[in-house]
Amino acid sequence: MFYVINTPVDSIVLSSLPPDSNPVILLVDAQTVGVLVTATSVTVAAIYYVLTLKTNQRNLKTNLETRQSQFMSQISDEINSLENWKIVWELLAMEWTDWEDFEKKYGSTGNPEAAARRFSLFGKLENVGWLLKNGMLDPEWVHSQFHVNVTMVWLKFEPQIMQMRKAMRSPTIFMGFEYLGRKILEIEKIKAPEAVLPTDLKDTNISRMY
Repeated sequence: MFYVINTPVDSIVLSSLPPDSNPVILLVDAQTVGVLVTATSVTVAAIYYVLTLKTNQRNLKTNLETRQSQFMSQISDEINSLENWKIVWELLAMEWTDWEDFEKKYGSTGNPEAAARRFSLFGKLENVGWLLKNGMLDPEWVHSQFHVNVTMVWLKFEPQIMQMRKAMRSPTIFMGFEYLGRKILEIEKIKAPEAVLPTDLKDTNISRMY
């Protein structure tokens, strides 16, 4: 702490001891004091700015992580909902001999209800696939959440999707779903190379799994 001692005009005396204790006196003019005060103010402001910036960065990171977790939770809840699992079992129960038979039994003309439920699920998986492809979802997390239902449906309906692309002359139909299915299978082969995923409700693996 410094004490101000009365001095002639245009100068200030700073002392480290009280005036009545024979202090060591340092004579400083007003301009120098102004410079010191300004420099101190700038330093304090700079430190405050850095601390505030770091705090804001931490808060931003925390908010982003929270939003990401909420986003992932919403996706998982949607795909693994009771209604969507009902659709999965309906799809696995479907039987057909060829493309014509499939369209007759489950196409939009022959069975619009079945077609609507199928496309509803495929559309949701399409969105997840594009999010995954664009780096917005972690592949390991996606595998952990959907490696059963997505892969079973993809393996069963891959031939029909490929045939649909040919019939409609549109090679991009359900490309996101395809990416999702293939990526999960790729991870599954690494994590569980001997795993066998059923594609038909008649498959005995179904009863063993569930």
